[in-house]
Amino acid sequence: MARGKATLVGESPLAHVSLLAGSPERVLALRLALSSVVGPSSSVLDAGCGSLGILAIMAAKLGAQRVVGVDLGRLELARALAEENGVAGRVRFVQRDLADLDSSLGTFDVIVGMIYYNDVRLDIPQQQLMSSVARRLAHSGTAVIPNKVRYSVAGYAASAADRSGLTGKGQWEECIDRVEGQTGVTLSLARGLLGQGSQDRRDAGPLPPMAEFVSSRRGYADRHAMKQLTGRQLFTEIEYSRAAAAWSYPPSVRLRVTQAGRLDTTVWRQDLLFDELLIRSTETAYHVTPPRDVAAGDTAVLSTGGDWGDAIALSVDRAKA
Repeated sequence: MARGKATLVGESPLAHVSLLAGSPERVLALRLALSSVVGPSSSVLDAGCGSLGILAIMAAKLGAQRVVGVDLGRLELARALAEENGVAGRVRFVQRDLADLDSSLGTFDVIVGMIYYNDVRLDIPQQQLMSSVARRLAHSGTAVIPNKVRYSVAGYAASAADRSGLTGKGQWEECIDRVEGQTGVTLSLARGLLGQGSQDRRDAGPLPPMAEFVSSRRGYADRHAMKQLTGRQLFTEIEYSRAAAAWSYPPSVRLRVTQAGRLDTTVWRQDLLFDELLIRSTETAYHVTPPRDVAAGDTAVLSTGGDWGDAIALSVDRAKA
């Protein structure tokens, strides 16, 4: 694995523990995914296992016969934890860059790769790396966890709080989507609390901002002072069963404007999935350049090819009168 932010977190045992403790739904989802594909004869690769080797040890405790954990950082603690958990005879830890792995390790029935920065602009090299690892070390029946990386985006006015409650409704709907994905529980009655239409929402008064309940450090963009101006649009979905999908992004994405305002910010969501099991969902915000005044019916066009830099080029197709 190339050295970077994710690697540095993985090298710090306490930082790794904090990350796991702060994302219990991710740990549960990964355990569910592993338990669905790991059997007594399984071989498992934990690509980018981190200093604790937690997923490698989990795979062994679920019954995997052969487990290899690979990371660029130090792995002495991971080896000691495997010994402590009684699985050292079935787990091997290798200190190496994922880009340098070759067929000498053999192929694997399951490949786990939680190596993402959770940022649409930064993650394409990570997706390419996982695609390369899967191509070299998978066989026709290998399960890759996660096997899908999905990105969507919506446009906002960052300096204009929406007093109507409509933006708050959209945020809470997304939150309910996440909980349904994490738990498998349908929450239609909870959606009813948001109101069925804009008039219902205005009569009920503004919804409280998401930031009052969910810390942005948990992966949500802080949108309490933003007004959502566009619908949320699927940008791309990388599936490792289609290797070519991991190597490039669409050159642009078009967002339908639903409310007037000055569009200056985009909020991107990354969903890591194993089939339809949501492992983790995170958000990042990027400014656009130049900011533009938009009206309902316009189409905001984001240029996503090449190097984005610190802001994404924006153009607007005006609605016909």
